[in-house]
Amino acid sequence: MSARRYTVRRVLLLVVAGLFSLAGGAAGQDTRPNLDATSAMPTPEALKACLVGERSAECLDRLFRSALKQHSTREALEWVAHLEATDADLRRDCHPIVHSIGRETFVQKGTIHDAFAVCDQTCHSGCYHGSVERFLRGDELYAQSNRHPSPYELQQKAISACDPNTPLRVRYQCLHGLGHAIMFFSGYNLASALGVCDALADDWSQNSCYGGVFMENVVNSAEGKANFVSGDPLAPCDRIDVKYRSECYGMQTSYMTGLGLSAEQILAECDKAGEFRGPCAQSVGRDLSNYSRSGDHRAAATSCELATGDLRRACVRGATYALVDSTWDGRYALPFCTAFKSAVDQDACFAESLQYLRGTFEKTSVDLAQECSRYAPAPERCLSALNR
Repeated sequence: MSARRYTVRRVLLLVVAGLFSLAGGAAGQDTRPNLDATSAMPTPEALKACLVGERSAECLDRLFRSALKQHSTREALEWVAHLEATDADLRRDCHPIVHSIGRETFVQKGTIHDAFAVCDQTCHSGCYHGSVERFLRGDELYAQSNRHPSPYELQQKAISACDPNTPLRVRYQCLHGLGHAIMFFSGYNLASALGVCDALADDWSQNSCYGGVFMENVVNSAEGKANFVSGDPLAPCDRIDVKYRSECYGMQTSYMTGLGLSAEQILAECDKAGEFRGPCAQSVGRDLSNYSRSGDHRAAATSCELATGDLRRACVRGATYALVDSTWDGRYALPFCTAFKSAVDQDACFAESLQYLRGTFEKTSVDLAQECSRYAPAPERCLSALNR
């Protein structure tokens, strides 16, 4: 693999998986689950061997198929969370590992609803995504690893995949994972994958699915499978139907980062995106959130401060959303907010964080006050934003 392709791949793994344990531990913290000496959990060495192998997904599935005969899905996720907190390589690459737990959990449970009931947000919700992936493939296609579902099969399954009665945060994970899987099973044909998402019932569901398609497109840019145009950092977003552009720009900056563009250069490219400047700048913030997960809140804030006006607010929004998505609470987002030099930026950051926690994660005012007191280095400023 070329140096540039390695860089792109590594950048995207960080974006997808995050830098710290998403189940609640900082690096180095002892999060080891209570497992006995005869545990069937895969060792770090076995997981790493799968990750570098030719048939990585099948290898991981075999490991967790065995582990889940003896352990629950929750115990498997706790094990991966422990490995994240203690092993830098697995911290970076844990998302595909948790996809495998999701695939095997779906086989055990038989429905997405029952699989989701035992999954959680570990490693950027990979268990949810893997469950959807396995649902789309089905038993017959799973046995025929070289054959993908047809566009018609994908469309029919996609329509029934995600339960509209589940909480918004869980339904989003289903739809986003659906987009990833649809893009994969469409052979990275962008138009075909987006067409499957179009069959979903409402705009919010379609947009959530589009986001998964475009993230999958970026994730596989390193493998030459994705839909980009040399010399145009904004492609394909500036060349597709307008209805898809917001979600496309919302993922595109990870690709630009992989190309070696600085935050300042990426923001300059976003400024060329016309009415989609905001989603593009929000994507910048999402990428910068990795600095905050590693403890360097000021580095992320400094880069957002390079933007002005509505682009700065969009960058802040993107970072806070990504930080909240990591753990479904304010442990990363609220400390990030205090890293801005300007009180105006701090207040905007707190407002974005609390609004997202209230709306998507259904936190009450009491819950949010507790989040401020627990996680914000300046709780009074956080509480002030809550009371506005």
